[in-house]
Amino acid sequence: MGYDARSSLDDLNGRDADLLRQKYQRERDKRLHGNRESITELTGDLRRYLDDTYTPPAARPSIAENADEATDVLVVGAGLGGLIIAAELRKKHIDRIRLIDAAGDVGGVWYWNRYPGVRCDVESLIYMPLLEELDYIPTERYAKGSEIRQHAQSIARHYGLYADALFQTTVTGMKWDNADAQWEVSTDRGDKLRARVVVLAVGPLDRPRLPAIPGIETFAGPTFHTSRWDYRVTGGSPDSDPDQLADKVVGLIGTGATALQCVPVLGRVAKKLYVFQRTPSTVAVRDNRPVARDAFTHEEPGWQARRRRNFTTLLYGGSVDADLVDDSWTHVWREIAVNPRFRGLAADELEHEKEMADFRQMEALRSRIDELVDDPDTAERLKPYYRYLCKRPGFHDEYLQTFNRPNVELVDTNGHGIEQVYDQGVVVNGEKILVDCLVFATGFETNAPLTERIGFDVIGSSGTRLSEKWKDGLRTLHGFMTAGYPNLLFQPAQDTQAVQTVNLVDAMCESAEHFAYVIDSTLRRGAAWFDVEPSAEEDWVRTIVEEAPDNSHFLQECTPGRKNNEGHPDVQPLGNKNYGKGPLEFWEILATFRETGLLGLRFGDRL
Repeated sequence: MGYDARSSLDDLNGRDADLLRQKYQRERDKRLHGNRESITELTGDLRRYLDDTYTPPAARPSIAENADEATDVLVVGAGLGGLIIAAELRKKHIDRIRLIDAAGDVGGVWYWNRYPGVRCDVESLIYMPLLEELDYIPTERYAKGSEIRQHAQSIARHYGLYADALFQTTVTGMKWDNADAQWEVSTDRGDKLRARVVVLAVGPLDRPRLPAIPGIETFAGPTFHTSRWDYRVTGGSPDSDPDQLADKVVGLIGTGATALQCVPVLGRVAKKLYVFQRTPSTVAVRDNRPVARDAFTHEEPGWQARRRRNFTTLLYGGSVDADLVDDSWTHVWREIAVNPRFRGLAADELEHEKEMADFRQMEALRSRIDELVDDPDTAERLKPYYRYLCKRPGFHDEYLQTFNRPNVELVDTNGHGIEQVYDQGVVVNGEKILVDCLVFATGFETNAPLTERIGFDVIGSSGTRLSEKWKDGLRTLHGFMTAGYPNLLFQPAQDTQAVQTVNLVDAMCESAEHFAYVIDSTLRRGAAWFDVEPSAEEDWVRTIVEEAPDNSHFLQECTPGRKNNEGHPDVQPLGNKNYGKGPLEFWEILATFRETGLLGLRFGDRL
């Protein structure tokens, strides 16, 4: 007898739990096939998926700098992370800061992602950085992408970052010059730049990922990735409906966080919308609403940092007096991850209680689908059967209801994905489905090694390429710097010997303050460079390995996806992990590192 989706888990018993485990495994196993982890290389004609559809190309003369003209700090990447770093450097009175980015303006992921309905999924009051510094309050609890992008531009103006910025420019190489203690940086514009310090703030959410679907290059109609939305095709704008789709049949591939936001808009305007689903997402309440302009007028200075830290503390097991954000993130985490009932339990009992709590949470989400979706068959296909944290949680107040529209059809691929793309549409479950326009909501290339992700290699003080040093695994201090590469800092991504948080901006703010401290301390010492002591690097790599949580069993049981490398979670070296005890303790380690004089770094004038 199989699991009955109508069962209530209010009084969960052992038999119910066993049936759910079997259901989860069946759903997982049917998705373990073929080369799911493969992607379509964006070469040749497919490079069009990388085109900037927002800013026309602009010519400019190449720049050739000598050692005397070196920039103080070159920040590669002008997204929120790069902007926060530059702002912290300005607070330290560092003069020449140059931003460089392939995009046509600042904003990073918010420059590229302008698809209809795009918003942040973490409260804007803790996600949008530097609100107090710019005296700005977001208009909504979960701000639109256009508002976040405009706020990024305001940060760049406020801190005077546009003057030396180079946009529509890609770094092609970096080499350390021992004689002058500077980085030589080349670009695709023919620039020969010089910088005393380089910060790589290139986030993982900028290069579109296309699945390896046979025939993907043969579709004859307009097609694009959601991060390069083509309003020339759809009409409208990021803040108005794509009104040219009223007579079009649109196919949307993907049902992750992006799809949750754009499906309601597309369903409202398209003649017909097919949503092609491989694995359904969780969809909890978002509860968006306006924010009053004077909401924090009477708060003591530092309110945003306190609110941001309160959120992270709640999610990662710390103790707080009150839940300041009080949203679906904190409600769910309190139930399945940091529930007070879990305290003092033995390991086996703890795992059992967490699994039961997870079952209850997931059943509540599945019950919500039954409440909101009229057709029982569609509702059943929208239900996720996996542990809650196997995929990034989703939140929306309109996505599920959109499938009640007569012009919207969910095409469930039964876990197998699309079989083929052909000139007039796609093939799913052996059936040809004709579409006029094909949109990929299929995420980004997030798991590639750093040098592949940034598109160039870095040559250190001994002539060694970074890709060569890291070929057998990462070797860093705190995930931020690596021995033999002076005056180079990395903004951390997932599994890079640092930490990431649900609110990515919280980790960005912490690392930016740390970077500014290291750079400022180097200057105050009168030193030309800082570098990592090899012994400190060895100690940190050992710490990462020793503290790495053993979550392999959890990941192995998860439905295939980005978090478990499409069902193969053990392919990464053990050292290529986050710090195992979480962000709160990690940030305490950084604070101690600063307070004790940056032990583990060495400083000098020449190498």
